[in-house]
Amino acid sequence: MSGEFIKIELSDGSELNIGIMRKTMKNIRLRICRDGKACVSAPFGVDSGRIREFVSSKKGWIEEHIRSLTAAKQEDGHVLFMGNDYTLEAVKDRRTGVAISGGSMTVFCGNPEEYKKVLQEWWERQAYSYLEEAVDKWYPVLGLPQEDRPTIKIRKMRTLWGSCTSVQRTIRFNYYLMCASPECIEYVVLHELAHLLYPDHGADFKTFLTDHMPDWKARKRRLASESAGIRMF
Repeated sequence: MSGEFIKIELSDGSELNIGIMRKTMKNIRLRICRDGKACVSAPFGVDSGRIREFVSSKKGWIEEHIRSLTAAKQEDGHVLFMGNDYTLEAVKDRRTGVAISGGSMTVFCGNPEEYKKVLQEWWERQAYSYLEEAVDKWYPVLGLPQEDRPTIKIRKMRTLWGSCTSVQRTIRFNYYLMCASPECIEYVVLHELAHLLYPDHGADFKTFLTDHMPDWKARKRRLASESAGIRMF
């Protein structure tokens, strides 16, 4: 690896560094590794602008493959929740619910084969509760009337961590956002709330984030790094 790289912005606002390898070859090739890292191989003599154009044209493919390659199924016995990696176990029990103890997450249900349904219902309750509190915490910095506070929805999304519809006063958060650490979750919450004031990611939007969360760029980078370990279910 030459140390040369390019940076692209993904649709969720995160940035991805893509290493460039110069080789004796005819065509440019892009590869996504199993850990979610990306690299591009290019012939000697091809300028960086041409490589960037090629990579930009493959952005959708990159996002799809990062998700599919790095999101191991829960059958591997692990799940990420709030930035922690838990060993997952389904236990047959008259009780129905989820318990966390140490590094283990146990799903109790009458039929262990139905543990995913129990886990998903619990997960959604946890997501609503946590995200509602986070929105309550950050909404006042917008200076908007309380009656205009947005409605929160949880949806499974492939690439976006969140989306804001300012006209409908609705914010949709990705179901899998709860895999991330609390600091990263709060960054996404403030990011989406900021769109109620600033519809794009322009200078005013970034200034607002910096004023209220000075380390938002570091949190954004951390979220991009953490997302490589997210296990979807």
